[in-house]
Amino acid sequence: MINAMSGYQPYTSANSVGNVLPGGLSLCSIMVLVLMERYGIYQDLIRSAYDDMQARNNLLKDMNKALSVLRTNRPTDEKAAKDYGTFVDSQGTTQHVFEWMREKGIPIEATKTKHEKLNEHFAKQSQFDAAINNLKASIDGANSEGEMAMIYLQGLLGKHNDVAALMSNLLSRDQKIKEMIIGNFR
Repeated sequence: MINAMSGYQPYTSANSVGNVLPGGLSLCSIMVLVLMERYGIYQDLIRSAYDDMQARNNLLKDMNKALSVLRTNRPTDEKAAKDYGTFVDSQGTTQHVFEWMREKGIPIEATKTKHEKLNEHFAKQSQFDAAINNLKASIDGANSEGEMAMIYLQGLLGKHNDVAALMSNLLSRDQKIKEMIIGNFR
């Protein structure tokens, strides 16, 4: 029969003198290791939040470029139909506004005319107006999400700094205790 506690050393043993735990590490060392791991977790979360923020900023730039193209290409009368147009996105790729808005899930309509060329999407003035309003709403939503993400990132940075300060204080106190003990031996 195997005893589950066969490797266990009670705290009253010689290993527990000076806050050394059964594994051979001091309580301070274990706490520093835990804090270092927590620090790394916060660094990963901050890096991820920063990458998300960069992606959102690129999306907002693209949305604003598409909005500018829509405003420029908008027909002046309801009877005319014009192409939505193209723009160069933040990655340097030429995007057709109609296809790009569809990919991003932003509602947009097209009117096919007899003059339409393959893969071109034409629309009338009212459809341009609807697309412009839908794109503005998406920009407002992305801005709101960005503000919430900034608050989240600031919270992460605060926690990250708190962990660093706690680790620094813990190491400083441990060093002072060791210096006091050595000073008492002299």
